[in-house]
Amino acid sequence: MFDEVWRSQGEDVAPGVAAALLHLAAAGDQPVLVVSRPRPPEAPERPRVRWANATLAALLGAAPGDLLDLAVGRVLRGADAPGALVRERCTRFAAEAVTASGEVRATEVAAWPVPERISGFGAVSERLRVDVALAAEDHWVLQLLSPDDDRSRAALRAAEERFATLAQDSPVPTVVSDVGARLSRVNDAFASLLGVPAQELCGTGWLAHVLDDERGRVTQAVADVLAGERTVFDTRLRTAAGQVRWVTVRLAPSRTPGYGAGFVGTVEDVTDRRARENRLAYQAQHDLLTGLPNRLALLEHLGELLPDAACPDAAGVPLPPAPPTASVGVFMVDLDDFKTVNDGLGPEAGDAVLVEVARRLLRTVRTGDLVSRPGGDEFVLVFHDLPDESAVEATARRVLGALVAPVEVNGLRLRVAASVGVVLLGGEPGGAEEVVRDVGIATHEAKAAGGGRWALLDEEVRQRARRSLRLVADLREALARGTIDVHYQPVVRPGTPTRPAAQLLSVEALARWRHPELGPIDPATFVELAERANLVPALDAHVLAVACRDLATWRAEATAAGLPHVPRRVAVNVSAVSLSGDGFADGVRRTVAAAGLRLEDVCLEVTETALASDLRACRTVLEELRRDGARVAIDDFGTGYSSLAYLVDLPADHLKVDRSFVRDLRGGRGGGTTGTARGGPARAVAAAIVSLARTLGLDVVAEGVETHEQNDVLVELGCEAVQGYLYARPMTREDLWRVLCAGGTLAPQPAGLPSPRQVPA
Repeated sequence: MFDEVWRSQGEDVAPGVAAALLHLAAAGDQPVLVVSRPRPPEAPERPRVRWANATLAALLGAAPGDLLDLAVGRVLRGADAPGALVRERCTRFAAEAVTASGEVRATEVAAWPVPERISGFGAVSERLRVDVALAAEDHWVLQLLSPDDDRSRAALRAAEERFATLAQDSPVPTVVSDVGARLSRVNDAFASLLGVPAQELCGTGWLAHVLDDERGRVTQAVADVLAGERTVFDTRLRTAAGQVRWVTVRLAPSRTPGYGAGFVGTVEDVTDRRARENRLAYQAQHDLLTGLPNRLALLEHLGELLPDAACPDAAGVPLPPAPPTASVGVFMVDLDDFKTVNDGLGPEAGDAVLVEVARRLLRTVRTGDLVSRPGGDEFVLVFHDLPDESAVEATARRVLGALVAPVEVNGLRLRVAASVGVVLLGGEPGGAEEVVRDVGIATHEAKAAGGGRWALLDEEVRQRARRSLRLVADLREALARGTIDVHYQPVVRPGTPTRPAAQLLSVEALARWRHPELGPIDPATFVELAERANLVPALDAHVLAVACRDLATWRAEATAAGLPHVPRRVAVNVSAVSLSGDGFADGVRRTVAAAGLRLEDVCLEVTETALASDLRACRTVLEELRRDGARVAIDDFGTGYSSLAYLVDLPADHLKVDRSFVRDLRGGRGGGTTGTARGGPARAVAAAIVSLARTLGLDVVAEGVETHEQNDVLVELGCEAVQGYLYARPMTREDLWRVLCAGGTLAPQPAGLPSPRQVPA
């Protein structure tokens, strides 16, 4: 009957509403009375009856006026017992109603404390002589309950006792409200969570432990559950010890007959779980070594700064992106020669350097700027409010200057230098990944210029780098699809004045790439891209497989056609990266065997530079393959790290004289007698190489032969094999087959014709 009254507790009741509710209480068929007692520190006094409705008076066999000012214990035994009437919460207790004739009737009483702010009853009805606005007294409304029968009443009590026992012993903090936000019961787990006795949390005492800025949300959640909605929310509670605990509260609506709308709830302490989640979230966006934001955090930060892509207007025409409100610069700091520190002093020293660099870079930024470490020895800084290029330059110099002082590691003073690339964010839409890629391009430009400096990315560099990135992606796809072509340049026995035609001995396989859109790509260009993208091993393997397959095909077709001349072997270039890779020797064996060839049919060409990069590892692999029959040639001999000390131990069968020595060869049939006088320094060097090869028992192949004069000098020096444009350019497999069909001979170009420019192999 009083559900709506107590749903409104804490608010002033309008006189009209109060009058209606009092009329309901007075005319209702449920026994109701109002009692009060003085508040402390007044002398203890038993509660007295202040008002009773007609139903209660009829139950007791007395007139309503006869009950006023009587001690409540005279009409309801047990109502004045300790704990029956509690100011903080509603109560329910068993009592005995004493009638005017002395008859005693067992009943159950529900008691509601009257909120202090509900006023106006005295003004509504002088006839009822009730005034609950007396500040010196506490008031309660008592309602006598009459269960339908003893059996249902006993069942109800048993169910309540079972629930109370379960909740009380549960390790999960549990709260119960019979009506409104006032708690009627809390279990020991909830009291233990807050560190206060359970009785202090009943009524509205629990709200005092809700943090001030959370109280509004908690109040709204309680209102929602009282309206019949289940609700789950997170909030913070302060314990008696002053600790703040995060809790997840789950409330379910509950309605108790005779009380009204309440709720049952559980309170889960999630402080530790949230701490773990926060720790994981921090680790997901921060570098564990330096504590700086990592790549993910950097991309999110840049994403917030970048303008949105152009959006169409009402007519569908794209609108230009809005220009940035302030100029933002992205600076990438890449440490120069950091690998030397890591390899020479160990990873611990490298980590110490990175931590110190991070600390110094943090001192170069202002509030609102960002220092991040995407990975490795790279740091990315985001500076705001750079109005012009002079500000950009000053900032870049400040960053470089922060790294000038030596870094002390394990008693050593290490000087750290860095290359800095800069990109300015403009109005052009683009993603955060593109910005990081562009600033990396700028850093590469600074490093390529010698390091220890900064470079601002311009459009020309950007477009060149983007073209390279596109070519790398296309090259990777071409290798995956096997669309890289292989051309062959013949290695021939040179012609002589009496026998001008040259005889084909073997061929060198050379990779050629025709881009579907850009046409032929210079070999020097795509080989460099392959080296930067770690695609060289795949390129080497592809050329070897195609060359072996073509040689096997030529031999089979030549046998079928009765042709006498086929290449003795095919030579393929092998990089140091491929040689040092795991399983290289086994891969060569499998490829050669798959084509139906033997290792004797293959020559592996390795440059001096490649051998010198890891002589021991390369020599081991080459010796292993050479023992099984493969031939080995040292390519571009004389341009690398030539050393007689290790040349003796190299597992080689051929020396290939670099074209730089062949280019300047000229005849020396007249004049002096010394090598230099008879043909210049180039002839002397070529003669020395040929003589050295003969002494070591090696064959000699001269590269880049383009003129008759060069050919004649090499023949005079005793060189038995040459290759170059004088006899043939690199050709397709079909063109080479036509040469074989013609007897395997190649006529030199007529004297006096301009030599075609050499295409890099």
